Amino acid sequence: MDTKWNNTTETVEIEPVMPQRKGTGLRAAAAFLTFFMGVSLTLGSLCGAVGRRAIGSDYAEWWQNDWQETPVFRNRISNDLESFLAIGVGRTVDWYHPDYSVEDTASGTGTIWFFADTPMASYETPSVEAQDTSPDSAYKHDLNTIYAICAADGKKYSNLEEVTGYRMALDEYSKLPKGYNFLLIYEDGKVSIWKDGKKLPVYDSDNILDEDSLWNVPGYTNFKVGEEGAKVTIKMAVRQIPILYKGSNSYSYNSLYWIYRSLQNSHEAWRSLAISFCVGLVLLAAWFVLRKERYAADQAIAKVTFHIWTELRFLAVFLCLLCLTVPMLAAADGYLWWYPDDVSYTIMQTLRCFGAGLFNPGAALGLFWAVWFIRNDHHYHPAETRKSLYRTVSSAMRKNELAYPIQKRINRRIAIRNLATVLAVLGSFALLYIYLETYDEIALLGMCAVWLVLDLLSSILWGRRERALARDFGLLADHVAAVQSGELTTPLDLPADADLRETAERLNSIQSGLKAAVAEQTRSERMKVELISNVSHDLKTPLTSILSYSELLMQEPLEGAASDYAQIIQQKALRLKSMVQDVFEISKAASDQLPVKPEVLDFGKLLRQTLADMDGEIQKSGLTFKLDLPEQPVEITADGTRLYRVFQNLLQNALNYSLPGSRIYLSLKTIDKAAVASLRNTSRNELPEGVDFTARFVRGDESRTDGGTGLGLSVAKSFTEACGGTFRVETMADLFTVIVSFPVSMHKPKQ
Repeated sequence: MDTKWNNTTETVEIEPVMPQRKGTGLRAAAAFLTFFMGVSLTLGSLCGAVGRRAIGSDYAEWWQNDWQETPVFRNRISNDLESFLAIGVGRTVDWYHPDYSVEDTASGTGTIWFFADTPMASYETPSVEAQDTSPDSAYKHDLNTIYAICAADGKKYSNLEEVTGYRMALDEYSKLPKGYNFLLIYEDGKVSIWKDGKKLPVYDSDNILDEDSLWNVPGYTNFKVGEEGAKVTIKMAVRQIPILYKGSNSYSYNSLYWIYRSLQNSHEAWRSLAISFCVGLVLLAAWFVLRKERYAADQAIAKVTFHIWTELRFLAVFLCLLCLTVPMLAAADGYLWWYPDDVSYTIMQTLRCFGAGLFNPGAALGLFWAVWFIRNDHHYHPAETRKSLYRTVSSAMRKNELAYPIQKRINRRIAIRNLATVLAVLGSFALLYIYLETYDEIALLGMCAVWLVLDLLSSILWGRRERALARDFGLLADHVAAVQSGELTTPLDLPADADLRETAERLNSIQSGLKAAVAEQTRSERMKVELISNVSHDLKTPLTSILSYSELLMQEPLEGAASDYAQIIQQKALRLKSMVQDVFEISKAASDQLPVKPEVLDFGKLLRQTLADMDGEIQKSGLTFKLDLPEQPVEITADGTRLYRVFQNLLQNALNYSLPGSRIYLSLKTIDKAAVASLRNTSRNELPEGVDFTARFVRGDESRTDGGTGLGLSVAKSFTEACGGTFRVETMADLFTVIVSFPVSMHKPKQ
């Protein structure tokens, strides 16, 4: 709510009164709690499920009941077989780096495991195992895998005695120790596998290793070992249920146990997600039943969130989005570091991590509820009533800024904008320097993003103020044009914090003053016209009686002075009648009530007829008329009777006030499709300056002894304008000129 004092604004935050809806507090709270838990459980379980699949949280396939049927188990056994083969050919197995490489033979025999000539160093451990230099030291203490290796050179390696306490054969599945259900035998370059007493198919029917093959082991036509590897015999058995043991830091340390445990954890996690999803659906169904009570709960929540700044709400949204996108940035950084040349693999893994981050249950739920609370608050609180730190600070700064003149305000903004530009350039150089020092693309990307957001926000805020100022200037210019054209009704309404608000209020004040002045002038003119019309109308009746009785009196045989008195009475009454008639017609013309009958007439012919009708008075005046009238017709559209009266008054005025013995000039010319008639004469009396001779009761002879009424020119002007023409008077010293013009009619006269 904005209250105005001295062209400044002070923001007063008022909590709006929201309509009360049906529902008790307890039921409303239950409805919202049901909605909150239902959405949280349903959305959280969905996001968790998608996130687990995207990031590969399931170390083994969750739908597998037997951990030995999972691809990760088969991969683990294949890796162990590779390590045992390395031992069989006399190479040391490194726990981290495989002691072999893969190459394609030129002979077309396929892929062959090739072991390096120089064994790689074994992983040094602080335990007793580190002192064991035997090739199979990395596996000797594994309690979940027992093995027997017959090397190509005849040496034998085994952990049977280490694990079981006595030597035994692993030739048949039936001879396996108790608790072991998986047996793999590698012999003569081929692999045989038994599980739970059944022999498993290892090789495909086409005996070609491809991406659909279950076991990545030698024996395929396109996957063979060298001659040394073919001489090795390997027998290995795996526990049905792996156990967790300590005292070993070998490569295979508890790896099978964690594969087994991962599947169990995956089952537990998916069961929890399924239960959460079902419970969430039940709660949402209950909320659907109580949905009518949700409005009261929404109102109560809106009353609480009303007191939270809008910036804090959107900050919560930003933090949730940050939590969703950080995994993608971290993954991109890691994969770009480890696989700088494998762009496709990097993109694929980055998208997987992005999906995992996008469906992070905590961040996703936080984002959902942050947006929901914002939406709920905006639904019940109009924009002008919401609490905003930016609005509070900007309002205070704006209040202080409005104390300065508008010129200084604009100059301050220009200076601040230039400073921001300089800082942006310096910041760009700083970012470039940081990158050249660290070569950290992710850090540089993050700083650039922050810098871009700050610059974008600055541009938006600055642009909004500039656009508002441009809009206000446009509105002010349009309003000035409207006032100039006579629009005095609608004021200019600008926002309370607009830069041009004070100027607009001053213009509105001028507009109001003009409107009042025009209204007063119109009222005065109307009253004057009404008064003149009423007086003229009321004078007609007694004046008619005076004229009638004066005529009767002059018919009587009067003698001496009585006869002169009767004649004077009649003359004055006739003059008064003419004056009343003129005033009455002027009032009608001023109120647009003068009847006019337009017709096409010859302007020159009308002037000649007027001169002919007044020829007697012209001859008696002793004045000389100089005429310049064209012979060809000059057609105009006007009321002939009214126009005749115009020039009758003008000629009479010239005869009454011209210098004796002088000349009177009357001309008619066609100028720019207009018929212009001018009448010039030399006044016998000095003409006063700055006098409007067309005003009512204004005369050139201020002594008022010539018998004139002062209405001749006023009547002529009123009649001319009523007929659609223009009338003006020009004076130069004692030269008096009247100019009357009409548009030339396009009507063609009949032949």
